[in-house]
Amino acid sequence: MSKRSISSSKRHWLLDEMEWWRDAGILTAGQSQEILDQYESVEEASESHSSRAVNALMGAAALLVGAGVLLLISFNWEGLHVAAKLVLIFGTILGTYYGAFRLRQREMIGLSNVLFFLGAFFYGCGIMLIGQTFHLSGHTPDALWWWALGTLPLAVCLESLLLHGLLVALLGIWCGVEMYGFGDLGLSFFFRWRWIPNGAYTLPLLAIPGIMLAYRRQLASVLWLYVPLLTWWLSLQSLAWENVWHWHHNPLFFIGGVGGLLLIAAEAHASGSKLAIPYRMYGVLLVGSMLIPLSFMEVHKRGRWHTDDPRLGALLQAVAIVSLTIVALAVMARIHGRWKTKEELAVALKETAKRQYVPVGITLLMAFFSLWYSLVREPITPTILANIAMLIFGVWLMLVGLREDRGRPFSAGVLYFLGWTTMRYVDLFGDMGGMLGGAGLFFACGAFLFGMAYFWKHRKKKEVLA
Repeated sequence: MSKRSISSSKRHWLLDEMEWWRDAGILTAGQSQEILDQYESVEEASESHSSRAVNALMGAAALLVGAGVLLLISFNWEGLHVAAKLVLIFGTILGTYYGAFRLRQREMIGLSNVLFFLGAFFYGCGIMLIGQTFHLSGHTPDALWWWALGTLPLAVCLESLLLHGLLVALLGIWCGVEMYGFGDLGLSFFFRWRWIPNGAYTLPLLAIPGIMLAYRRQLASVLWLYVPLLTWWLSLQSLAWENVWHWHHNPLFFIGGVGGLLLIAAEAHASGSKLAIPYRMYGVLLVGSMLIPLSFMEVHKRGRWHTDDPRLGALLQAVAIVSLTIVALAVMARIHGRWKTKEELAVALKETAKRQYVPVGITLLMAFFSLWYSLVREPITPTILANIAMLIFGVWLMLVGLREDRGRPFSAGVLYFLGWTTMRYVDLFGDMGGMLGGAGLFFACGAFLFGMAYFWKHRKKKEVLA
């Protein structure tokens, strides 16, 4: 069993506590050593930290080496025979992979991963060079898709963060090019289906193996790569729909709904789970950044969706947000075993929605905004609701920090609340209050921050004494 990693501060705390426990007769010297044996030693921890830094540098070096090799080959590329080109392409790829396998047999894992990364880089370049050699024409993003498909097995089997990073970058570029550059062409499956949005629907299939690896091995670092990829893919769906069906709708609502879905996924994890942090981080960024412009009435008055007829697009967008929310709640409830038959589904959805009232409320609010534009188009009501949502969201973040005993969500909630206060003052009372009013606001915000810091400090003291 691999040893658990531990920071230097936590190690010092553990050593001090075990010394006190030994003096009190709670632990023996042998038991103390058994506890320490479960964690990395100082030398192992230092080597682990340095190896990550070295691997990052070597990954950057591998990219430069790959670029240099390509430039060297391209210098005389046109003068080479076709057979020489193929030998050079396949020889470079296979030779790099062979060297990587040999290094792995000698347990030089870090250097082996770098060579595998370089081999995957050459593999993608080989796809493009072969197409150029034989003058093959086709759909341009397909080369990125095949490159990602060939990188996927290596990334999952080798558990290399470099390869996962390359895979995520390829999939992100591929779906962006497909949906933004060729979204008006429709779905490509054997032939073009022009009435179906080009939504890059195979991306989740290529991302699932990496996500499953992250959960099986408890690798939060891998999730930090795949969660933004899925967020990017989901957020682009609204653009894909508009390119094909020519809907006119506010994309902020759908992006905010995606943020709410990420928060639902985060709340489905056990309290304090490190695997929930990537979902919550990106969900907070999306929801928080979408609510800010929606809290200003001018945004609701002057949006481009008012110049065209947004009724059908906004209505269907609301239906899509609600449908995705229901599916997300059903999946989360099913994972936790809260329903096994169709009769239990409604009860499980209701219970899950109650536990996640704020994330679910955010997604439903975004659906309501879209529906409101479809039917009413009056700006005051959505402005008021957006401001109320910002207040609730800030308080909820503070409660999450208190629940999980984490300072970052708590601090984010405090700062978000203060940001809302400042924006509303400038928006509503800036001209009236002037410099004196601004000074009063800053004094009030400073006092609030001091109060929150005092509360957090004394709360931690009470927990230690308890």
